[in-house]
Amino acid sequence: MARHKRIQTPGLFRHVIARGNGRMRIFVDDLDFTKFIHLMADIVERFEVECWNYCLMPNHYHLTLRPSRPNLSETVRYLNGSYGLWWNRRHDRVGHVFQGRFKDQIVQRHDYLLVLGRYIALNPVRAELVTRPEQWKWSSYAGIAGLAPAPSFVAVSSVLQLFGEGEPDILQTRFTNYVMGPTAEDQTENRIRSTERVLGDALFKKSVRRGGINRPSDIAETSPPGFTSRGIDIEGAPV
Repeated sequence: MARHKRIQTPGLFRHVIARGNGRMRIFVDDLDFTKFIHLMADIVERFEVECWNYCLMPNHYHLTLRPSRPNLSETVRYLNGSYGLWWNRRHDRVGHVFQGRFKDQIVQRHDYLLVLGRYIALNPVRAELVTRPEQWKWSSYAGIAGLAPAPSFVAVSSVLQLFGEGEPDILQTRFTNYVMGPTAEDQTENRIRSTERVLGDALFKKSVRRGGINRPSDIAETSPPGFTSRGIDIEGAPV
């Protein structure tokens, strides 16, 4: 089967996942995790990419990236290739560190991007590595929530703008309430786990596949439905 050609349109949000070859651990200890985070700081600057969040798990990682140029494939190849060479040297291994091609999903802003951020933040909790997401130090969650220093390459203010207007501490509270709030099984989360390449409504998916974005609000710096400057959610309850 022919491999699909990746859509390289800049300005779109991308959920990037890469797994260890044969499900092996790619982060064995703190030094491995730290090295990868340093490489992420490098790619953000080198390839002019925004990183909205990340979570490094023992045998895979999740990133939300927003390239400003049509260079997603080049960016992730550099990241994985650089880490793979370093990891093999350090652990006296040979061969592939990552399993096949990385997975990427194009994600519509608004509700889909919110759910993706929550999904990534809660990965260590679902895996029973921790009981709360801020306890997992190899994730951007604690930094965005204001519970730990955030790496300089994470677009913290952009993430918080998804939750309306207000002082940083107010937006951080809305953010943590959203992530930690009670949720039923979300159909969007099921789509995140799937092989679906574009997450969004029908018009968004159609416009992406045609090579353009018909609605600027799909990528513009605007708050999603359900949040206002007063912090009111879609049900009308205080956030």
